[in-house]
Amino acid sequence: MIQDVRLELWRDNFAGALEILETANRRHPDPLLAAEAGEIRSWLNHLRTREAYVTAYERYYRTVRQPTGFKRLDRELRTFLGRRTRKMVERTARHPEFLLLEREVLALRPARALDAGCGEGRIALTIGARHPQTRVDGIEISTTNVDIARKLNRFPNVTFHHGLLEEVERWCPPGSVDLAYAFAVLEHVRDVDGVVNGILQSLRPGGRFCFVVPMNEFIITGPIPPFHPHDGVAGHVRAFTEAGLRGRFGGYKDFVLEKVPAERWRVGTYPPCFAPREFGSFFVAFSKS
Repeated sequence: MIQDVRLELWRDNFAGALEILETANRRHPDPLLAAEAGEIRSWLNHLRTREAYVTAYERYYRTVRQPTGFKRLDRELRTFLGRRTRKMVERTARHPEFLLLEREVLALRPARALDAGCGEGRIALTIGARHPQTRVDGIEISTTNVDIARKLNRFPNVTFHHGLLEEVERWCPPGSVDLAYAFAVLEHVRDVDGVVNGILQSLRPGGRFCFVVPMNEFIITGPIPPFHPHDGVAGHVRAFTEAGLRGRFGGYKDFVLEKVPAERWRVGTYPPCFAPREFGSFFVAFSKS
């Protein structure tokens, strides 16, 4: 049972891990099981309130996105000269996930697009560079990321905003968006349904919503070690499967699901007891009726 719990935690399926523990504890009450479940819940404390969620992600990105010394000076110079933006756009434009999104852009020719959870703005900037007829609004929870994205921005058709996706109507009123996308976002958010519903409200009838989420299916080759998230905070808080995505979104018009295999296995990210079975991401797209 503990091995099953650890597998779900490494897959980012925290709800599944808690369900295993709680079911076992109901059948055979045990303080150790209760303590294990309590520890897992503590890793999800940042999901309880808006303020905790914002604080957790701002702290994380301020740590990982702020180099010091020469690296910081070098990055600021490359940003000022536009070199970072050019490199970012060139690299992003070759990525398989972006190519699938660009296929949607070319088919729809959107006048306005929403980047939900834009991070440092790599997707928004790449669309802005390659499709100047499309206005792109990027919304991001971290002020650190928004500041970086704004400094990188060289395109008049791209704008970045600081805020939560649940508040998307502040920048994109209902029916104002032709294409919305969320790359590596839904595995983090507090409420998937709330975020998706808000994004769908922003879309016009016939508008497209595209998103990318992780695809993590492992082969188990040995005993699974304990799982402990960085700084005691779970970044990815849920797992997605093909069956789950088809069941949840497959009824929408013109539904598409494609698997994007990872270019390489993340050596050092996962313990040696895991080998990839299906590892990479799911690309999902559908239209609003």
